Amino acid sequence: MHGSTIYRLTCGFVILFAGMTGFADSSAAQPCCAASRFDAEAAGCIQGRVVWAGDPPCAAPFPYRLPPRLSDESYSLLRANPFVPAIDSSSRGVAGAVVYLRGVDPRKARPWDHPRVTVEQRDLQLHVLQGSREGRVGFVRRGDAIDMASREGRFHSLHAQGSAWFTLAFPDADRPLARVLDETGAIELTSGAGYYWMRAYLLVDDHPYYALTDAEGRFVLPRVPPDRYEIVCWLPNWRAIGHDRDPYSGRVMRLNFAPPLAIEKEVALERRQTQDVNFVLSASEWREGAVALRKCSGSMP
Repeated sequence: MHGSTIYRLTCGFVILFAGMTGFADSSAAQPCCAASRFDAEAAGCIQGRVVWAGDPPCAAPFPYRLPPRLSDESYSLLRANPFVPAIDSSSRGVAGAVVYLRGVDPRKARPWDHPRVTVEQRDLQLHVLQGSREGRVGFVRRGDAIDMASREGRFHSLHAQGSAWFTLAFPDADRPLARVLDETGAIELTSGAGYYWMRAYLLVDDHPYYALTDAEGRFVLPRVPPDRYEIVCWLPNWRAIGHDRDPYSGRVMRLNFAPPLAIEKEVALERRQTQDVNFVLSASEWREGAVALRKCSGSMP
């Protein structure tokens, strides 16, 4: 396959959600039409792998001390960084990377087939449940609702920012709420109750061509209509670049991560064709506060 590859690490919070993600302009978004022009006989497949080059990254856990009112006694916790890349030691595959297509005409796309998303707050982490899968990222069709719930007997508050902005309180366990997401784009989910390490993402779009890599870094985008697209490998950033403290207690209330990484390539899919596209990631792509652009010709190894 021939084409160009662009590595982009976007600076700035507004650009992170409006430009870096590469989703449709949410301000101009219109309700998605039915997939009335999908031609199953002509559709092809895009597949490949996301692998890691070089030493795997590591990150120290985040310390936290629960106040006495939330526990029998005040005690310290160490919470793992939610976005350290999961790299298979033998295959070097990166698990949990998002691979998606840009430039898809929703009228020609296959029908949406991703299950409904539920966001659970439990074990002092955010869990995104979608069908049988549980992780930190979920895919939502624009105009669909997500479910949210706390599974713990402590106060939780879920904050969303990006293509949707809201904060919802969950004072009691197992009392779910629902929310319709009607704008395309990326939504960052965080805790509004001071559990600063809790983080997840929702990616909202009109077409279903989104996939997560498996344990060996493999992905498949099936039933793709023939056309030219940009294919994007997207991964949250594990590097913490700042934090906000409560002015009274001095506790860290919010942690700021560097922007996610989006690697773009061009792909042309012919009728009933299977295309292989591979991505190679390394720690150097996550240079803090920088924009890294690299164009390559030809296939990635």
